[in-house]
Amino acid sequence: MDDLIISTQRTNLTQHELWRHAVIMPWHTDHGTMGFVMNQPVANLTHESITSSYDVGRVPRTRIFCGGPQHTERCTVLHSRDWSHQDSRIINDHCAITFNRDVITACREGKGPRHYKVMLGWCQWEDGQLDAEIVRGVWHTTPWSHTAWASYKSSAKMWRRMVESKAQVTANNFLNSLGPA
Repeated sequence: MDDLIISTQRTNLTQHELWRHAVIMPWHTDHGTMGFVMNQPVANLTHESITSSYDVGRVPRTRIFCGGPQHTERCTVLHSRDWSHQDSRIINDHCAITFNRDVITACREGKGPRHYKVMLGWCQWEDGQLDAEIVRGVWHTTPWSHTAWASYKSSAKMWRRMVESKAQVTANNFLNSLGPA
């Protein structure tokens, strides 16, 4: 799956702040689907507390994201595929994940991947659960966009950009299906 999923208006009305305006990078595993929320910065932890609490070495001075509600005790780096390590796991054509100190050090020293996000936790759906949520209108899929690597102050801004992009693609596809004017 190379698509992103974005929350729908229905999801944005929930009381769960994590899912409101969420843009998620999902991938299928043998046991279901995992993913990272790409646009929910962690607000209540300092870089120093993350460095000491997560035992990953000194974290680069960049936004830290809440990747999801599962395993929030894990610090993971989601990154572009222009950098890899023996422990890196490719998840699609655009991203890989690495769970070790080496990627943190490489990012901090400017020797790591061009694009990366430090994530605390991740999302997880049982086999078929995410597909059912998409059918029920909880999520929409949208094609991969490099906008997912951006770091906006407002989570709604990335979401809005993704919605606008999806609307433009849908409009262009419709107009192209009509044939020449």
